[in-house]
Amino acid sequence: MKAGFENCYVNLPLRYIYTTPEYLDFFIENSIQPELGLDCLGNECMSKDWLLSIRDRLGDAGLKCTAHLPFLDLKPASLNPAIRDASIDTLCGAFELAKIFSPQRMVMHPSFASWLEAPLFEGAYQNCLEGIARLSDSWPDHPMLCLENTYEYDPGPIVQVIDDLDRDNIGVCFDLGHWHSFSKGSEKGDFDFWFDSFAPYIRHLHLHDNKGGKDDHLALGQGTMDWDHIVSRVKELDPLPTITLEPHNRDDFDVSIEFFNKNIAPSLF
Repeated sequence: MKAGFENCYVNLPLRYIYTTPEYLDFFIENSIQPELGLDCLGNECMSKDWLLSIRDRLGDAGLKCTAHLPFLDLKPASLNPAIRDASIDTLCGAFELAKIFSPQRMVMHPSFASWLEAPLFEGAYQNCLEGIARLSDSWPDHPMLCLENTYEYDPGPIVQVIDDLDRDNIGVCFDLGHWHSFSKGSEKGDFDFWFDSFAPYIRHLHLHDNKGGKDDHLALGQGTMDWDHIVSRVKELDPLPTITLEPHNRDDFDVSIEFFNKNIAPSLF
C-alpha cells in the first residue's frame, strides 16, 4: 500500500501476531496500518504488557489502527438469553481491550438471522438493538462503531438499528465480499440497492473478492465483483469512508495491494 493512504488498513488478528510475530514486523517495516482483530481464541489477549507493546510499536512507527470486535460464536441478537448475554459481555470486554489501541474505527457483526419468521425476527431485532445500546453505553465516547453486514439478505435491519439508536458514533461497515456471497449479490445484481440504502451511514469499507458462491476472501480482482462500478459509487461518498483490505494469505495480500494501488486508490485519493 502506498504511503499517504492514511485512511487505509489491512486486517491483522491479534492471534496472528501472537503465533507469528513476524506479521507485526512486516506491517511496521512496510508502514501498513492494521485492522487489529480482537477475536482472541486462547491466551493471546491475556497479557496487558504484550498488548501495550503492540500499541507502542505501532505508535513509534506513526501507524494508526482500526479494531474488529470478536464475532466467532457470538450472537448479540440471539433469542436465547444466556447466549445473548454472553455475547454482549464478550463485546463489552472487547471494548476495554480496544481502548488500549485508540482505534479510528471499531467493527462489529450484528449477526441478524434473516431466515427467522417475522415474529421471531422482531424479537431478535429488539435483542440486538438493546445489546448494541448496552455496548455503546459502556463507553459513551467510543470511536465510530461500524455495524458490518454478514448474512443479512437485506440492508434494512442494519439501517433500522442505526436509525433507532440515533447516535453519531454508530454507522455502517459495508463488507462488499459478504454482500456478493452471503447476501447473494452476485446472483441478484443488487449492489446499487445495498449501496444506496447504506450510503448515508457508511463510515468504513471491507474490501475482498469472491466468485459469489462463498466468502473466499480472494485477492482483489481475482473474483467476479465489478470493481469499476463499485469504485464509481464509492467516489460519491463525502467524506470518503476508511477502508480495510481483507486478504487471508501473503500471496493474496500482494495481489490485493497491487490491485488497490492501480485500480482503486487513483480514483479515490
